[in-house]
Amino acid sequence: MTTQTKIGKAQAALKPLTLQSQIIQTALTPLAACISKIIAITNQKGGVGKTSTSFNFAHYVNELGYRVLVVDLDGQGNLTELFFEVDVLERFVHTPAIALFQQGTAENFHPLAHPSGIDLLPTRPNSHEMNNVDTMDIQVAGVFYDNLKVIAQNYDFVLCDTPPTPGVRTTAACGSADYIFAPVLVDTFANSALAGVISSVENIGRIIEADLSLTGILINQLQDSTEETKQDYKKLSTRIGGALIPTPIRFSKPFARAQKQGVPVWHLNRSGSERNTSRETRQAYGEMAARIPEIQIERIEHFSEVSRAVRNKIANESASV
Repeated sequence: MTTQTKIGKAQAALKPLTLQSQIIQTALTPLAACISKIIAITNQKGGVGKTSTSFNFAHYVNELGYRVLVVDLDGQGNLTELFFEVDVLERFVHTPAIALFQQGTAENFHPLAHPSGIDLLPTRPNSHEMNNVDTMDIQVAGVFYDNLKVIAQNYDFVLCDTPPTPGVRTTAACGSADYIFAPVLVDTFANSALAGVISSVENIGRIIEADLSLTGILINQLQDSTEETKQDYKKLSTRIGGALIPTPIRFSKPFARAQKQGVPVWHLNRSGSERNTSRETRQAYGEMAARIPEIQIERIEHFSEVSRAVRNKIANESASV
């Protein structure tokens, strides 16, 4: 091998590293102007994993280096509990998610800042007040829209977790959203549930006189690898068509373990099952992120390195306060 050939190979090896460092630097430097896009995670059927999808996808986008606000619109308040202990809501001044349905909230806005760098508008567990929003006049969906559009100017992405009902809250979130994702299950009621969520989004579009459609449909909590499940998965995937997020989220113990610890699932990497789950979920959420044009595809491709750098930056900034 000649010296010139060796130099050429060395230079070729340095190029990806240089590109990677540029991508990381870009992720560590906030954009001069916020992207200000709103994402809704929805399905009128309960138990499909909206909350886990909202929690993990919010962390994924945040670890790409984007400024993220999460809004918990479910009266159960489960998403809030994944971020904070309940007593935090008693000890710190904050704007609750329900305030978005009240005039003037955007002018007096105080989110809860999570150590991950994500901001949150929380809902208390078993909030009847939040559930009662669905009994209000549909006009409050317009108030929600006005508040959220102003608040979104401080963020790159605002992610709304919706309740398992097609009422005022879901209408407000989907009607305000630039992108809508729906997790679905492979089960006995898969086809009717899929038809239901598609119909729900289309109906919201008719109510607000806008052309709404699903940005992506994620097959969630895939239970096993039996031949029957494989066939059911294939049929559902075919029916979903182009909206399908190609990589499903499989049901796994690491997923439940991560939720108990209040961390995204890819933070667990000790065992083989944790590493497999980490790899698959990062792939799935990366495919979701790729449906959003404002998210740089290079950040997704270099997620592991970008994520590590972003988390280190947040940790260093917190330590210096």
